Amino acid sequence: MSALLRSLLVVSVTSLLLVACGEKAAAPVEAPAPVTNPAVEAPAPVAPAAEASSGPGGYEPTAEERVPGITLDAAAVDAAATAAAPAPAAEAPAAK
Repeated sequence: MSALLRSLLVVSVTSLLLVACGEKAAAPVEAPAPVTNPAVEAPAPVAPAAEASSGPGGYEPTAEERVPGITLDAAAVDAAATAAAPAPAAEAPAAK
């Protein structure tokens, strides 16, 4: 490494240490906020509760975000669930 780069490195590290370890300026003291009577103030309006989701997760992609063949909708999920359900086993004959 050349002498110029080495001296620039030393100066930058030294200045960084001086800034980091130097005296900190005192923070300005702010006036306390005026105290109001909370009983006199009107209560904040309550937002309506969000509708409960029918499935896990909470993100529903918009029409622009849906990719045909990749994004599953409720009908595709139901069809996959019924196709994957095992067929009921035939009853075995009773032993005599």
